[in-house]
Amino acid sequence: MINLIKNFITGSISLLKGLLVTLKNIFAPTTTIQYPTQKLKMTERYRGLVDLRRDKCISCLQCVKICPTACLALTSKLTEEKKKALESFTYNMELCCFCGLCQQVCPTSAIYMNKIYEVTTYDRKKLYINLLDPEKYVAWTSAVPK
Repeated sequence: MINLIKNFITGSISLLKGLLVTLKNIFAPTTTIQYPTQKLKMTERYRGLVDLRRDKCISCLQCVKICPTACLALTSKLTEEKKKALESFTYNMELCCFCGLCQQVCPTSAIYMNKIYEVTTYDRKKLYINLLDPEKYVAWTSAVPK
């Protein structure tokens, strides 16, 4: 009988604690957003898709060498001025683990991780991205809040 009363009292106390938490959160401001119409801004440290500033790239291949999943492929050619010029730069989004090592190792900050976070497709071929194409992320730019 004493055990039953003891269980009733501890159960009542825990019920009151739960009700207090509920009452406290009823009057708190909401944190939910209406997702399709409202989108969150990504934090400064968010790592999205790999992107390229073509004019800054010196074709040093550091990003290709450090990539743990080998999702970057770069080819270059020598110009008449004995400088390397980009011929092709492809990014396989399917393999990328979004580690950001390519961004860290780039000596000229030509590679960076953009803020695009909605990257879905039904076509696997769209996951191979030519980083030299200026229209490369047009399909997914609606994901970035303005």
